[in-house]
Amino acid sequence: MASYSSSSRQLSGELILAASHGRPVTAYDALSGHVVAEFPAPVNTSRHGLAVVAAPGAAAAPFVAASHVCPATGAGSVLLLHWWSRAPARSLPVSEPVAPLVATPHGSHLLVGGLSGRVHAIALPSGDVVRSFRAHNGGFPVSCLGLNDDGSILVSGGYDGEVAVFVLLSVLDADADDAGGSTDLSLYRIPAHAAPVSCIACGHGGCNAVVATASMDGTCKVWALKNGHNLRTLSLPCIAFSLTLDRPAARLFAGGSDGSVHVAPLGSAANTTTATTRSWHASGSTNAAIVGIGMANGCKNLVTCTEDGNASIWDLASGSLAASFRIGGGAVTDATVLKKSAAAVSRARNDGTGFTVRDGEDWRRAGEVARMEQTLRESEVDKARSVELVEMAVGGYKRCLRLMLREVTTARRPNDGKDDHTSANDF
Repeated sequence: MASYSSSSRQLSGELILAASHGRPVTAYDALSGHVVAEFPAPVNTSRHGLAVVAAPGAAAAPFVAASHVCPATGAGSVLLLHWWSRAPARSLPVSEPVAPLVATPHGSHLLVGGLSGRVHAIALPSGDVVRSFRAHNGGFPVSCLGLNDDGSILVSGGYDGEVAVFVLLSVLDADADDAGGSTDLSLYRIPAHAAPVSCIACGHGGCNAVVATASMDGTCKVWALKNGHNLRTLSLPCIAFSLTLDRPAARLFAGGSDGSVHVAPLGSAANTTTATTRSWHASGSTNAAIVGIGMANGCKNLVTCTEDGNASIWDLASGSLAASFRIGGGAVTDATVLKKSAAAVSRARNDGTGFTVRDGEDWRRAGEVARMEQTLRESEVDKARSVELVEMAVGGYKRCLRLMLREVTTARRPNDGKDDHTSANDF
């Protein structure tokens, strides 16, 4: 059941998209926590394995892409899930098991990171792998991918701790000769961390933006995207599995494996190593890892999603909890925040052929009515059970009375005239 505060009413413009291992991907209203779309296909995806795909040539986003590994064969694929149709998911095969993926801004391609350290570019809507290129050497898997805000630069993090940066147009050029996929297409490479890169977040500003990377070595680093210059190194008390950047306040938010959000400003001097300046626990009564973190309502609110299915909305101005509810049906592997407008909610239909998204406040009121109706039904069931128990008790009393009357009647019945007539010889 969701809980709310007055500041949560402004959050009806966002959806939370969550994936749980072996279950359908589900979209939740960020205000009420109600399910607004559940895609029919169960998905086995890992962290960073969800993306919203815009239809080529359209402003809407009718697809959700999820990297998938078949539990029986181990084969890798990408599932394309329709927003407003219950049609079966379309499976796009890939030559190896895959995990992280990103979609280009106009929906022309998906970029998927593989176990071999290669990134596969999938053309849409055909689903063909138009190019595969090596992002990380030595057979180290791709752990996370990111695109800058204008979609011109691809950033890849690997299990080797390296960060590789690519110009998107160069890696999507299917006609380029790269010697069978062995040519290094990267713009530059950074030996960023001493352990696998766990997450990437790109800021705003195109090629002049900053990019943040976190690692299993407990550090988070901020880089200049145009040249890979290290601007700041943060020391975290845990591993960060998710990152986001706050544009107006220039802050970095790291969702930790300890269930806490760690915050650091980005305006400090370059090349400094410091600890985060603020942290707060965001996993309810548990220490479950935060697997998804994102901005909402114009960077006024922060959304956190934990591995055990606890979603929370935070008011950044006051630091208070605006709303919280449960998501997923098991261990949540990935969660992302998206605008309802990006999900083409205006195209929702009520004819039963697709999913219906409603305003968050309407969902909340409908939920309250549904809970009241459920309480009424439960009370009616309790009342029927009470009446049944009373009737059983009355039946028992009736049986006892019949037995008592039978005994009394038997005691008073004449015994062949011997008990009720006295002989003269008795006097």
